[in-house]
Amino acid sequence: MENINPGKTQNHIVEPAQQNDDLRNELKKYKALIKASNIGAWEYFSETEYLWCNEICFSMLGRDINNYDLSGKKNLNATWIDLLHPEDVEAATTRFGEYLKNPQGTYENHYRMRHINGNWVWVWSRGSLLPGSNNSPYPVIVGTNVNITHHKEVEETIQQERIMLRTLIDNLPDAIYIKDIEGRKIIANKTDVASIGAASETDVSEADVIGKTDLELFPNEIGLRCYQDDMSVLKDGVSIINKDEFFLDAGGAKRWLLTSKIPVRNEHGRIIRLLGIGHDITNRKQSEETLNKLNQDLLDKSDKLSKQAEDLKLLNEELAKQKEQELEKAIAQGKFEIASEVLHDIGNAMVGFGSHLNRINRSLEQNNLDTIKNLSLFLKGQQPAISDVIGVDKAAALVTITEGIAKTQAINHEEISTSVKDLLNIISHIQEILNIQRQLVRGHGGVHERKPVNLINIIEDCKAMLFASLDKKNVQFKTSIQPGNYIIKGDHTKLMQVILNVFKNSVEAIDLNAEEKKISLAMQSIENIIELTVTDNGQGFDTETSSRFFERGFTTKKTGTGLGLYNCRSIVESHAGSFEIKSEGPGLGAVITIKFAL
Repeated sequence: MENINPGKTQNHIVEPAQQNDDLRNELKKYKALIKASNIGAWEYFSETEYLWCNEICFSMLGRDINNYDLSGKKNLNATWIDLLHPEDVEAATTRFGEYLKNPQGTYENHYRMRHINGNWVWVWSRGSLLPGSNNSPYPVIVGTNVNITHHKEVEETIQQERIMLRTLIDNLPDAIYIKDIEGRKIIANKTDVASIGAASETDVSEADVIGKTDLELFPNEIGLRCYQDDMSVLKDGVSIINKDEFFLDAGGAKRWLLTSKIPVRNEHGRIIRLLGIGHDITNRKQSEETLNKLNQDLLDKSDKLSKQAEDLKLLNEELAKQKEQELEKAIAQGKFEIASEVLHDIGNAMVGFGSHLNRINRSLEQNNLDTIKNLSLFLKGQQPAISDVIGVDKAAALVTITEGIAKTQAINHEEISTSVKDLLNIISHIQEILNIQRQLVRGHGGVHERKPVNLINIIEDCKAMLFASLDKKNVQFKTSIQPGNYIIKGDHTKLMQVILNVFKNSVEAIDLNAEEKKISLAMQSIENIIELTVTDNGQGFDTETSSRFFERGFTTKKTGTGLGLYNCRSIVESHAGSFEIKSEGPGLGAVITIKFAL
């Protein structure tokens, strides 16, 4: 290490420096000010190589000022040089020596000193020539020491993070760059530089890219397109996210990038930079093109297979239809034969019952109530004369009895007449139902052909069949059918079976003791779809029960077979329709929705 004191040589004897009173006063003021500011202060007397330091200079190193000689003797090594970091000794002492040779302006130095616990403390040392000693061959330097360890650590951390961030950016497979407000690149990672180089016939380095716009890097319509996007983002502040764009490499092949460009704003919200990210999707684009081509080839080649499959499907459907028709024909034939005999017997019974009721009605008509009424009036008119013969009390009793008999006979006659008429109406209704059933039996003794069927007629027929049951249980049945077309091509018998089963289920689900017993039917035709909804306020059901309704054999009735809803849905689906049943829960009724396509 070179000799720090410029005016001193080996074996040189120095006379003590004379200080005037003004200089001493200035030093006192300076020391008082430094002490009050809690900053490390020092004075260096080059004549004696004596370094005076205040208490703070030592306390920032965890040291005690009393352990150092501050008597005015040479102590530079002990108080400073020996405490310097080995790596900082040469630079720190050289810088201080240079200032002593030419003490102009402000002395400034940064170095590390050893803390008593073994750690290193960064010190920012600043000083200047003491006024009044500038003409002396042995200048006096005064200065301050500030602990900047925290700042240095922050700087080192930031620098390390910058290095790591740049290392990360440079090693990412995506192109990452930053541009200034004019669209010039100020940062470009290795991938970005490589992608630009791919479009050039010469090697490109980061230095060749920095400071240039896309107009300069890509002197064609691609550069213009990219530059216009940059200006749009920088001007309007609207990000471009995941935009597919391409450029041409040196060989003229397309290279595809998924580009995002985002405006960067300062603390005042002003746009100052543009951050760009480009993800190479060339392989993906090529794969998509290859896949599209393969798909097209497969579509072309599958046309023949599709046609063959369609033909095979039609053949299978025809065979299945024939098989179903044969089976249905055999089953239906047996059912309808039995049904025909039963209907015939019931019809005969109804005819006989009706005949008896008609005879009763005729007898009632022949019963002359007027005779009894006239007798009562006659006795009442002759009551005074009769009183003379049999007495007043007996005459009055005779008139009262006669009037009571006449009144009672009139009431009984009315009740019997009403009952007979009701029974005749019921028999007439039953006969109408039997006529409907006979028509069904006669019309469906063979294969069930699909013909135009009016759903309104089916609904009315089913209501007629259940009239007695609805009337007996006092169930209100309301119907709301919107104007529209309700004719579909289907099997009349099977569709009637579905609607009748739905109605019967709703009737059976309603509690006989309920205050209100309601079933409502709504039907509408919207956009070639017929929607029929039946709602009741019956027992309802829970979610678990709902999930099992269409299991073959599952039933909630004691005498049920578990085939009703299963068959209903099968029939509706065979008519290209849907069958759905829902409930809000036990005791909350149920809603059945049936849809058919026109």
